[in-house]
Amino acid sequence: MSGLSLVSNQDLESSLKSLVRKERMLLHLILEHIREIDARKIYLERAHSSMFHYMMSELGYSSSAAMRRLDAARMLNAVPSLADKIQQGDVNLTQVGELSRAIKEKEKSGFKVSDEAKIQILDQISGLNSEETQKVVALSLDVDLREPEKVRVQKDDSVHLSITLTREQYNLLTSCKDKAAHSLQLADGDYSWAKVIEVVAGQYLDSKLFISKTVKSSPNVTDGDAIHKDVNSSDVIKSDNKSLTLKTRRYILNRDKCCQYKDKHTGRQCRSTYGLQVDHIVPRWSGGTHAPANLQALCGAHNSLKYREEAGIKLRRVSR
Repeated sequence: MSGLSLVSNQDLESSLKSLVRKERMLLHLILEHIREIDARKIYLERAHSSMFHYMMSELGYSSSAAMRRLDAARMLNAVPSLADKIQQGDVNLTQVGELSRAIKEKEKSGFKVSDEAKIQILDQISGLNSEETQKVVALSLDVDLREPEKVRVQKDDSVHLSITLTREQYNLLTSCKDKAAHSLQLADGDYSWAKVIEVVAGQYLDSKLFISKTVKSSPNVTDGDAIHKDVNSSDVIKSDNKSLTLKTRRYILNRDKCCQYKDKHTGRQCRSTYGLQVDHIVPRWSGGTHAPANLQALCGAHNSLKYREEAGIKLRRVSR
């Protein structure tokens, strides 16, 4: 049994309030640490493509908890007084997240939200609940707040995706559905949006590389054969070509499939599949060739990091 059962109501409540004050102080320090690691881009050296993924993998935060803390840490750069508001309990992470989401939505239209405006809105939402905060933020920035995207893995390993589309995006997807009608009819007449996305994505990824159900069901053809049937190593252009050809790029991206960057201390590999680029392991200026053995796939963030390391460029720390 917990020792708290012997504590008086008054002492129990007093103890809880004291712990909450300490929790807010600790949160303030955590946000400062997150802000500094983000500014130094230490997450790249630890083989993470973003601070967001670093916080989930290294710190064990859920995606929503990581995003709320990252939004607050980054807002500290523009609004240092936010630290005091959080520490005093005037503003919480959910409110900061709502403001950050609204600012991103506003700035999509090319309008830059000033630091002064951020400070003013933070003052206005101090002490408000979630619904009141959403209303003030939406009115202050003149934006319609959309529901954030949600991804949930279900027990059968399927993925439930909840998104909000603009009218233009919806019309574009509908147009794709109309043009893919023949393919959808062949797919057992399945006209669901999930099937539309599957068909359109498959066509985008290049029909030669896309593994269709027919290929996958063939006992004589493996996934690897299907992927590499037109870009095996013997077909790659010679390494003494003056430029890196599209054919060679396709071969490397299909061979590696994910970012190959590794943490120099732990050996942890990034493995991000987003925005992959082909990198020369030994740079061209140092005698490196276009040979496949000298090429690797890197995500954009780690390709930039590797370039800075090779060029001896130190990341400039932007002070508040």
